[in-house]
Amino acid sequence: MATITPDDIVFAGPGETLRAGLACPVCGSRDPARPVASVPGLVEPHVPLTLLRCASCASLYYDPPGIRDFSDLDQRRDDFWRFYVEAGGGVWETIWPILVARQRGSVLDVGCGFGFALDFWQRTGRGEAIGVELADYGSIGAEKLGVTIHGELLERCAALAGRRFDVVYASEVIEHVPDPGAFAALVGRWVADDGVLILTTPAASFVAPSNRSTTQLAALAPGFHGFLMSTRALEDAVRAAGFAHVHSRVANERQFVWASRRPLAPVADPELQRAAYFEYMAARFALPDDASPVWMGYAYRYLRDLVNTAQFALAKRVAERLAAAIASVYGSDALDPERTVPRLAACQSLTDVGRIAPFFIPCYYQLAAAVAQHVDGDAAAARRLYRGAAEAAMACTRIGVVFFLEAAGMVWSARLGEALIALALGDASGAATLVRLADEGLECSAANAYATVAPAQVEALLPPVAEDLAARGQWAPAVAIAAAYARHVERHYGAALATLPGIDRALRDPAVPRPLDPLFPPFFDALDAVRVPERADAARGALAEVARIADTVSDGYAPRARAVAAKARAAAGMPPRQAFSFSIDYGVTRHSR
Repeated sequence: MATITPDDIVFAGPGETLRAGLACPVCGSRDPARPVASVPGLVEPHVPLTLLRCASCASLYYDPPGIRDFSDLDQRRDDFWRFYVEAGGGVWETIWPILVARQRGSVLDVGCGFGFALDFWQRTGRGEAIGVELADYGSIGAEKLGVTIHGELLERCAALAGRRFDVVYASEVIEHVPDPGAFAALVGRWVADDGVLILTTPAASFVAPSNRSTTQLAALAPGFHGFLMSTRALEDAVRAAGFAHVHSRVANERQFVWASRRPLAPVADPELQRAAYFEYMAARFALPDDASPVWMGYAYRYLRDLVNTAQFALAKRVAERLAAAIASVYGSDALDPERTVPRLAACQSLTDVGRIAPFFIPCYYQLAAAVAQHVDGDAAAARRLYRGAAEAAMACTRIGVVFFLEAAGMVWSARLGEALIALALGDASGAATLVRLADEGLECSAANAYATVAPAQVEALLPPVAEDLAARGQWAPAVAIAAAYARHVERHYGAALATLPGIDRALRDPAVPRPLDPLFPPFFDALDAVRVPERADAARGALAEVARIADTVSDGYAPRARAVAAKARAAAGMPPRQAFSFSIDYGVTRHSR
């Protein structure tokens, strides 16, 4: 089966001819629609699909229409449910939309998947939770988690006839139905008078050439999603279903709507619910079921979120038990990326990967690296695991990037983890990764498993690393990194930002886009040049000009500009004479083991 990647998404030009005759499945309009992009369907025969934007409701839909089931992805039944519980499905992602609206009450989860949200709701004592799921993994989830999931259409489910719930929740479901308005009206029948309806779905607003990424491909899911609704259309659908009070939110590729018939309480900050989530994950982790895919999936997510919130001491204990579980099921070689990556590189299907290791194995290597780095201070082990994480992700995404979105997303962070440790230990080879990050990190390409980074990550990281290396006398890698940053600035903000006059003008005009540290390139060039006797005088003049420009800044960049001015004056020998020193915490304890 051919693999569809972001390279296959071709955005339409401004002169594309409008298409008429096809009704928008969201609002029913037959007005001529503008082509937005073309992309093949995810499964054979990979029918070419054109994505159209409705002129009436601004939703996106496909020509030709048609919605396939995810079972058509040519994966075995056991493979798919294992993949879902180990890596594919979200736990926090399914829980928080409910928690921010209600802390207790009865829940009906329509299209509940494996049943993660149901298990959370019941296990934490918040009330009754019932699911509806037509796919095979719903019945497996009911058995494995001990929750109630009905495997039939909601409107035909006798067990739910006449029932009403405090929360009716349908996450990433509405884009799979033929008539979203009818679906909203249908699920609304099960919402209590003072209850809340919660819907989540991919956001039409996310589809743009500037968002080219694996995330965009997953949001499009060509052949599986019938449409991507605009926020206005989603709100209109729930209002038409009888819900007068609506709150909506868009977060990158996902959009959420909370709707009720009575005034709706403010939707809380999701991060305020993290404590309840961690308590639940700890309880799941404590269960004596280490060899099961369900336990491993929970343990992996618990480890990931502990690392992401810098709870490293607890993360180490979780990592050790998870490592023992992986070794008991797959053998100790699965814990060694140098042995496992070549085997992953030879895989041809998701089934092949699942025989070698759990489906989260690339991400596990990165998390184990973070524990080795931050808890054990074992730089050698951390470097080996970070390198293995990136290589394992590259190997797995060949099979299908939509299966390994999380692994693809950590390619750059794994590479940077190894590179920064190398630089901290005086190994200048790590500089090449930072240079590559600046030159390639914003481009969605097969060479990097279609992983991308935000410009802010490049701009926050490279200047302090270059300055630190220079302060330690490692000028060659420092200059290479600074030059890469300068290329990044010129490429993404324009040639004017490559000169001091251009920077001066940009800093005086708040409407001009600019990097986090626009003065860094000329400052560092002069800092490097002042070391050379025949260039020293000109370099001091440039440093003085940098300081002068920095002193004029009065907006949000002012604190950083003042720091640049102080360093420029010190390097130029200008009063006040303030010694310049800089250090960066690379997050590794340097000691021998």
